[in-house]
Amino acid sequence: MDRFGRSKWIFWTFALAVATLAAIPSAILMRAAQDYYRFLTGSKSAAIRPSRVDFPGRRGNNAEPAPDDSLHLVEFRIAAAKARSVELIGDFNDWKAGKLPLSRAGGGYWEIMLPLPAGRYRYLFLVNGQAFTDPRGRSELGTDGRKTSVRTVP
Repeated sequence: MDRFGRSKWIFWTFALAVATLAAIPSAILMRAAQDYYRFLTGSKSAAIRPSRVDFPGRRGNNAEPAPDDSLHLVEFRIAAAKARSVELIGDFNDWKAGKLPLSRAGGGYWEIMLPLPAGRYRYLFLVNGQAFTDPRGRSELGTDGRKTSVRTVP
């Protein structure tokens, strides 16, 4: 191959590599834009996954829920800027860790929204595996002698 033929081959190989690398972020951005559009229009989005919360047969006050109980969205939020993981345990999930992880909300806060029927609930936050009461909520000693936070859903 002569000098110019080789230069053309190198040029077109380089141009193809640059175009390929430029297309990858563009495809990612297009997918994100499509997900956002589906979210705004109410279509089911892959970015928003449905979550299922299993409620035991009892509430915080150990009463069976009435069939016509409506659910209320209740926000649980804690400041834990340096935490690697934060979870919520309580009456609503039989005090089982790993069921309700909180999401980072910015500003060092972690939060989760739970649909709960009316009642009185005891709960704790697990910050990096250590139990903490809600600093913004009411606390009391439980029947087992453990200090827990208490939230009443009207």
